[in-house]
Amino acid sequence: MDSVSILKIAVLINTPPDGTNFQSVVQECFRESFASIAPTGEVDFYDPVVERKFPDASKYDLIVLSGGKIDAACSDPWVLGVLNYVRITARDVPKTKILGVCWGHQAVSRAFGGQVRAVPTGEITAIEDIRLTEAGKKFFPFAAASGSYRVMELHGGEVDIPPPDFISLAENQECFVNNANNVLTFQAHPEISCELAKKLMLAEDEKHNRNSSVEELEIDRPTEGLKLLGRVLQWLSE
Repeated sequence: MDSVSILKIAVLINTPPDGTNFQSVVQECFRESFASIAPTGEVDFYDPVVERKFPDASKYDLIVLSGGKIDAACSDPWVLGVLNYVRITARDVPKTKILGVCWGHQAVSRAFGGQVRAVPTGEITAIEDIRLTEAGKKFFPFAAASGSYRVMELHGGEVDIPPPDFISLAENQECFVNNANNVLTFQAHPEISCELAKKLMLAEDEKHNRNSSVEELEIDRPTEGLKLLGRVLQWLSE
């Protein structure tokens, strides 16, 4: 992507309709977060579940796989379609980069030979400091000194065995980049704002965070999702 091009991003909304506003919330999170760091960029949304529509990867700088409410290990036809699209895009359109988020992180890992599972301790809703590996400290210079990035976690599945040819940028299978440097994934949600993260934590307190107090959860400490997405935009030119 050169300096005069308009950044073009396609987001796959990877979740079946369930009668809630989940899909629209996902869209709004991505729209707002990318608008904050790339105000002149264009963000398009695609439905691989019902409409079975996928972007022409050659027309975009970045393909994003969103989170979702379905087991990334399942064999639903639309899920297998997403996995196939990811593999083909990475192989045939290597200049277009792929970003997997939450469910997308798990799906990408599975697409390239990794294994996913349900989180053994149950669903996770948390604002966490994700510890970086040495490779991660180099990849995320803003977090090198602290050795971690702070971000929202909201998931019931996780990567159990990482895919071959991927580099772990964070501990506990939380973040990967492939050796070809055109696929990057986060288990966490960099697109979720600090305000929404705090709201989710308070709403889900009894269910997921073991009834810790607000003080213990440190939910007033800012998250670093926009810094992560800013790094993603830099990565597009690498």
